[in-house]
Amino acid sequence: MSFEPFETLQEGEGNDNPGHPLVSVCVPTFQHRYYISDCLDSILAQKTDFRFEILVGEDCSTDGTREICINYAKKFPEQIRLFLRKEEEKIIMFGRRSGRLNHLGLYENAKGKYVCFCDGDDFWCDPLKLQKQVTIMEKNPELSICVTNTRIEGGGQQFSVELSESSRLFNSKQLHNKFYMGHVSSWMVRNRMKKILQNQIVKKPIHLDKVLFQFYKLEGSLFYLSDVTSVYRFNPSGIYLSKSERENHKAQYKNGWFLFWYLHKDPTLFLRHTIYSLRRGFNIFVLKRFIKK
Repeated sequence: MSFEPFETLQEGEGNDNPGHPLVSVCVPTFQHRYYISDCLDSILAQKTDFRFEILVGEDCSTDGTREICINYAKKFPEQIRLFLRKEEEKIIMFGRRSGRLNHLGLYENAKGKYVCFCDGDDFWCDPLKLQKQVTIMEKNPELSICVTNTRIEGGGQQFSVELSESSRLFNSKQLHNKFYMGHVSSWMVRNRMKKILQNQIVKKPIHLDKVLFQFYKLEGSLFYLSDVTSVYRFNPSGIYLSKSERENHKAQYKNGWFLFWYLHKDPTLFLRHTIYSLRRGFNIFVLKRFIKK
């Protein structure tokens, strides 16, 4: 797998330019006909005292998603920038044709000082999400990422991902052993896309949200806002849920190696991740079967 390196925005470009939005919202979508309208409506409904842009990457859907996105882009030309991908742009990753370049292309084109993410089958449930997070990020320049609570829906279940009982700050020391927090649909990060796109890990078969979290926890502190601002829908056709439990577990070992080699460079953290994966594998594939017998 290979692709030409991206010519990305300079870090901070647009921060002092009144013509640039303060926030860029990246919306990759593929085969989301029944969900994409909810997603875009929830972002368009954001109430802010600043400009924000919505970057929609439509990855050559065949179910009508593309037509819906085109209609939205025509209706809201001042807010939506639509990127229509071609089938030949897809690359093989995780054993199938992947929209990795669709995601990276959105990161490349984000003009805002801050960047948010919302897959086309997820949506936001708080019209003040962006305003709350920008206020926090602007007041705390040491922050690299702001995470909120997320509601999870699907499979007959509905529950929240609570990281703490109340809003709080996580400094670099407290983040050291963390590999993931919250859900990507709730995150707001500083625009450091040039730096991350230059890292070879974006070409590797590891989920980008894991890469983003590891990258940003190394860039600064994290603030957790306990408000529920986003909703993640279980999608059985997604890359993770469409794989078997054994396949996903095997991928964890590769993920640990990629994160170590390309990002954190901490052998102790790599060892902790490997031990955790081994224990988890034992519980899933040995202990669980033994108990069933």
